Formats: sequence, C-alpha cells, structure tokens
Amino acid sequence: MRFFCNPLNILIIISFLAFIGAAPSYERYTTTFLDKIHIGSKSKEISLILNTLTSKSTLFTNSKRPYAQEIQKGRKSDVLIDKINFEGQTIQSFPFNLGLDESKLNNQNIQGEFGFGIDSDNSNDLIDTLYDNGMLSSKVIELDLEEGGKENTFALNLNPKTDDFTFCDLSSKRFLDSDDYYYESWICEISHILMGSTKDQLVWHNGVEVKGQVAFDSRTKYVYIPKNFMNYIATLWKINTTDCKIIHRLKSDEKFFSCSLKTKNKIFDMPSIYFVIGGYGFRLRPEDLFENNGKNLICLIRFFNYEKSLWVLGVPFLREYNTVFDYDYAKIGFKGGDILNFKDEYEKWTHEVSQRDKSTSKKSCTWEKIWLIVGAIIGILIIIYVMFWLYRNCNRERPKYHIELNEQYDKKEFYH
Repeated sequence: MRFFCNPLNILIIISFLAFIGAAPSYERYTTTFLDKIHIGSKSKEISLILNTLTSKSTLFTNSKRPYAQEIQKGRKSDVLIDKINFEGQTIQSFPFNLGLDESKLNNQNIQGEFGFGIDSDNSNDLIDTLYDNGMLSSKVIELDLEEGGKENTFALNLNPKTDDFTFCDLSSKRFLDSDDYYYESWICEISHILMGSTKDQLVWHNGVEVKGQVAFDSRTKYVYIPKNFMNYIATLWKINTTDCKIIHRLKSDEKFFSCSLKTKNKIFDMPSIYFVIGGYGFRLRPEDLFENNGKNLICLIRFFNYEKSLWVLGVPFLREYNTVFDYDYAKIGFKGGDILNFKDEYEKWTHEVSQRDKSTSKKSCTWEKIWLIVGAIIGILIIIYVMFWLYRNCNRERPKYHIELNEQYDKKEFYH
C-alpha cells in the first residue's frame, strides 16, 4: 500500500492510463471479402477478408472454426501449405499464416485474410504464388470493390490492362517503425487537398498544402485525416452546431461529425473533397462520406492524431476507384471517379519545395556552423581558465605559520 501513498507514483499511474486512452484505436474492421475460395483436399469453401496492410495471407484458428483440425495437421512453422482453388484453378501449394481468431472477425463465414500489402522487397505471398503458378503474366493485379457480385464482396482481375490507370510511386517508409500498423501498406505522397464543385473552385491555387503520406487501408470503412484540417473542412462544408455535432471518442482520440437526418439534402449538396496524390486529384463526394445509421448521418471521416503526418484512405476510396497493385515496379494505380490532372502544377510545386528545402537546409546548416564555432570558442576559453586557475593554485607560495606574539617581541619593549 505504500506505493499508492506516494503522490509521484499516483501521478505516473494517471499519466499511463491517459496515454492508453489517447492511443490510436484500430478497431475499425470491415467485412469486405472474397468468397467461394476452396481449401484443402476435401475442398471446403471459405471466405477471406481483403487486407492491404500485410503481405501475408492468414487463416484464423480456434476450436469454433470448421477447418481448425486440418489447419493444425498441416502446420509447418506457423505456416499452412495446402491446396487452394482460386478463380477456378487449383494451386497445389499455397502458404497461409496461422493466426488466432480475433473477436472483431467472428463471422463464421470468414475464415481468414488475403494479404494485399507489400513488404520491403516488393514481395507478397499471394502474388508470388499466383505468378509462380502461371495465373499472372506479371506481378500486377486489379481490385474492384464494386463488381464483387454481391454486397461487401470484391472481384479480382488477374491480368489487367493498365494503360488507363493513374499511378503514384510508393514513397519511402523510413518514417515508419518495423512494427508500425501501416508498415506493409501501400503508401504514396499526398501533396494537397482542395474542395469544390465547380471548375473555378477546383484549381491548384485553391488547394491547401499537405505534404504528407497517405496509406490505402481496405480494412477500415473510414477516411482518416489529421485533426488540424478539421476546421478547414468544416468551414467549406458549412458544418454548424445546429444541424451537426462534433463527436469526440476519448478512447481513440478521434473526432467526427454526426448530423441530423433532415440535413440529408443539404449535406449531399456540399462540395467534394479532392486528395492530390502524385499530381492527380482524386474525388470523394459527400454521399461517399456519410452513412445513415437510422438516427443520424455519420461522417466517415475520422479526424485523428498521428505523429507521422499520415492520412488513411479506406473503403470509401477503394469503392470509388478500381485499384491496381503493381509489385514489379512498386506503384499503385487508380481508375474511375473524377480525376483531376495537376501534373504540371505538381511538378512545379515539387521543384519549388525542393529549392525551399535546400534553402532551409543551407540556412539551418549555416546557423549550425555558427553555433558550433561559438560553442567551440566558449569551450576553449573555459578550458584555458580552468588550466590557469589550477596552475595558479598549485604554484602559489604557502604562508608561514605565525609564531606566538610573545616570541616575536618583548611586550615591555613594545610598550616603552
């Protein structure tokens, strides 16, 4: 009990709990899946969730899963290698990681995940396997969330024509730690956002500079935007406290708009948001970004804190645009929706940013040199002073002890 009597210890506990409460929450799974997949020699049908955040495919295992025993029998270093029937063809050796069944993925029809992420070597278990089995002519695959055949399913085009896709090259992931949630996701540079409905509004100089990174996440139904852009979007959307409330989720430290159903027509007349990625503006309309839960219109934009200036585009974006994953050249492409071409303005902007960064770097470097020189001079002066002080004190002549007064003089003679 003495531990809790110390105020400092109590303060540490409170700070730790506050940190946990403010940590980002990733409990935002969707059920977008590929069905009619058959696995094993007995050809049992499964459904696999689409996951663009990992390069590995996983089967969930626990006693409730109908394939738990077969999975455990085929286990090899936490990897199951077994037959799989994919797009009408049988692949004799397909690798699946084995994972615990997550509480958020408790649908009995969903047995695991198809990983569509990309690792540091531009590799992916699924794509490599399909390519090795001759199902892909190159390591490129197209994802279509609108043509899955039924709600919440997606379709794959194994050998897509990529001429009409708009691509962005993957940016460096050096700003992410190896255990980061988005480490194996597809990440491009996002330079600007702009909002508008007319050609006059949708021009480069009306955009707001972002200069960040954007990840594409198939497992979330949300769009995640840094909090400092919330006021900008609220102003142009003319969000008011009468029709809409700002909801703050303390646990995940996220904010979003919740509007009354009577504002539906007004909301759908609001301007679209364009995300400028690789010199092209990709549109999301208000109707793509609000969900009717029966009581309110809930905005699918989550304004959140992420220290690495990361934006996240989830299912609303992937439904709007067919997506091509090119593992050969480490780039991702999009087709559909309303795409604005800012390539010339973007290249001019990147040149200006480059020159600006060089100038800033030179100024910073100059000041760093000045401070280094000043610091070196001060350090030398301090060393000289210390050495002089030591020399003076070590060589000073020590005073002789005084003898008693009666030994120095005769008192009588002194007074006479």
